[in-house]
Amino acid sequence: MDPLKIGHVIGVEGDRVEVQITVSNLCLEYHGTTYRVGRLGTYVTLPVGKSMLVGYVTRVGATGELEPLPDPGSPRRVTMTVQLLGTVRDGKFRRGVSEYPTLGDPVRLGVDEDFELIFGSFEEQAGGQVQERSFSLGRFAVDVDFEVRVLGKEFFAKHVAVMGNSGSGKSVTTAKIIHEVLRLPHTQIVLFDMHGEYLAAFSDEHGRPLSNVTYLSDQNLVLPYWMLRYEEFEHLFMDTSNPVNVNAQRFFLREALEKLKRPAAEELGLLTEYTIDTPVYYSIEHLKTYAENMNEARFVLGSENYAFSRLAYRQLPPEKQQQMLLTRRMEFNRGNAEGEIPHATYYGRLLGLVNQIQTRLNDRRYDFLLRPFEQARRNPALGQVLRPDCTPGEASRACAAIIRQMLGQTHPRRNLTIIDLSGLPFDVVDITVAVVTRMLFDFSIWSPPEHRQPLVLVYEEAHNYLPRRDRDGRMFAREAVERVAREGRKYGVALMVVSQRPSEISETILSQCNSMVLMRMNNPDDQHYAARVVSEQFRSLIDLLPGLQPGEGFIIGDSVMMPMHTLIDLPPRLPRSGDVDFFGLWSRGTSSADVEQILDRWWRQDRGAPHRAAPERTATPSAAPADATPAAQSRPSKSEAERRLAELAALLSRRSGGPEAA
Repeated sequence: MDPLKIGHVIGVEGDRVEVQITVSNLCLEYHGTTYRVGRLGTYVTLPVGKSMLVGYVTRVGATGELEPLPDPGSPRRVTMTVQLLGTVRDGKFRRGVSEYPTLGDPVRLGVDEDFELIFGSFEEQAGGQVQERSFSLGRFAVDVDFEVRVLGKEFFAKHVAVMGNSGSGKSVTTAKIIHEVLRLPHTQIVLFDMHGEYLAAFSDEHGRPLSNVTYLSDQNLVLPYWMLRYEEFEHLFMDTSNPVNVNAQRFFLREALEKLKRPAAEELGLLTEYTIDTPVYYSIEHLKTYAENMNEARFVLGSENYAFSRLAYRQLPPEKQQQMLLTRRMEFNRGNAEGEIPHATYYGRLLGLVNQIQTRLNDRRYDFLLRPFEQARRNPALGQVLRPDCTPGEASRACAAIIRQMLGQTHPRRNLTIIDLSGLPFDVVDITVAVVTRMLFDFSIWSPPEHRQPLVLVYEEAHNYLPRRDRDGRMFAREAVERVAREGRKYGVALMVVSQRPSEISETILSQCNSMVLMRMNNPDDQHYAARVVSEQFRSLIDLLPGLQPGEGFIIGDSVMMPMHTLIDLPPRLPRSGDVDFFGLWSRGTSSADVEQILDRWWRQDRGAPHRAAPERTATPSAAPADATPAAQSRPSKSEAERRLAELAALLSRRSGGPEAA
């Protein structure tokens, strides 16, 4: 009698098999190990001719009526549903089933010998070079003696998705995957970090990025505005509050960008090729100046000359006048001056555009985009190539240094680039992701195949900027990433999408992900959506996701032999994504916060500088009497008042030409 037989087949539907359990004891001893029969997520085998089918348990239940008693006794029939995964033939496991069981065929419990055969087949599939072709993710949940390894080529080449609830271990799993592949000397990964979590996972004990990591935040990220496409620039700067002015602003921007980009295009020899979307330098200050001028522009009646308030300027050739409008603030007569006519398209309709540009320029959070020369001074790799005194062509060519830094082509070589989006204004996150994605993908497309470096783009918290449903306006990041999802593998660019809300992510992107790490997922909408984008063979796995523990997941796709129920190993250092221990901190307490220092960081939008001291104060609130008014608290002491009076007297004496002036 077969000691591992636990039941027989009572129904077959496609690759699902219904099994009746025939053993009375659901705890089976075999070679000193106790196995549980009929446990969800465990594996069974079905001998069929010269082959053996392997499947996993997705449902267990009892059929038939139970006695209506407090202790009704054993159920009349215990059944389970098994999802078929693959076939063992000639001692080798292969995914897929070509021969199906029939009614009455025996069903055996999956044990260590079966797992050894499956994992041994994986090593054979890796060509005997497991370490070079694969990486470790964790331990097999059914038997932790087995290490779960993933084929690197198959895992990344057809895109990856890591999905699960908040707190299920997505960030740790993502960090583990990246840590493993960074062991290879020429790995290249660009990670979009939505909440500033991952620097902690890839830094030393002092918080400094590792030597093979480039960390770019709002403090040193440089993404010049001239790299935006026209639609992206329009989305950021055009004032849509008054629909009457929208077309005028749109016509102006197209005309202005074409004129302002011309000097750079001429220097680069692109006069016949450049368009308003060509990423070459132009001055945004000149754009604002031109908009201010054209908002007030008038023509001399019956001519093409502009009616400047200074008569001498009215006589200049139109080309010279146009150059002055582009580069300097010009004055026009106010009111309805005789013999002048306002500009028919732009007059009085560009003020909203001017205000939008000025508002963005005044917001220091946009420095990475709108003040690239200042920002480059904080970035050692770019400070020498992006200088205020460089020519339009030189500023345009600085794009090469930006790409080189993001692709780690520096000294020393950097394998991981973390782009921390947490300090950027939320309304520009979408465009930032779009520009970087498009820039790196286009670079790969135009690279000769022999020089093409494989690249993985990791989108953390992807539901924030890769939405499934349309939102107001264009979704530039989604368009760029969908293009990579469809075409990336042909050019060596892969995606890794990480999200706690898969139901809110573009279906075009998720459906292109061949490999998935599915972690705990309780939301029915997310479960249903995930079931739609995974292979039909693996849809029954979705029902098992709510019961998973943090750090536990199923790995599916061509990179593993079969769906691997895996306990994910921890990376060497964890991302800063753990849950806050409310009760622990409420019990132990925390160190007193310096509210003034935190407020100063808030004003400066500088979350990365906790060491920065707050401005010195002449007196602290605790030094003032409890009933003192703010004016009294800020009133200088007697000696301080005397000093100020002396300074004022000296100043007055100098202005009046008294003795102090000599």
